Amino acid sequence: MSDDKTEAQPVDLEALKTKVQGFLTEAGVTFEVRPDGSFGLRQGSTFVIVQPLQWNERTLVRVFAPVALECTNLNPGAAMYLAEQNAKLIFGKFSLDTEESSVWYEHALLGDFLDKDELITAVMAVALTTDQYDEQIATITGGKRVADL
Repeated sequence: MSDDKTEAQPVDLEALKTKVQGFLTEAGVTFEVRPDGSFGLRQGSTFVIVQPLQWNERTLVRVFAPVALECTNLNPGAAMYLAEQNAKLIFGKFSLDTEESSVWYEHALLGDFLDKDELITAVMAVALTTDQYDEQIATITGGKRVADL
């Protein structure tokens, strides 16, 4: 690290939570504060979670949403489909959780230097991508969308 006084200083987790809540409010996003301190919002048939986290000496904001839950057909073909879609997407990635039989869409941002446009772009990208893909991925994996539960 340099001694440059113009360099932004790391943000502590509580300050980051306050910053994220302020950015969501300023952008007119309707959200709920969840018991774990994350923020949840609905978009179409899905539910997006914005979770400020501590990561070693840094902070992160993880933006993620369930695409398909209670999946009964998590096979190599489904994994290949998700990998192929990941190659086409600019923001975020699909992830497969075999222990929980679910597919998620997620994107992570450095929290220490977060700005409003970056956060809102990530939230919208995760929300819209999940809403666009959830029906098709639920069909492929034998899972259910959030809206179906």
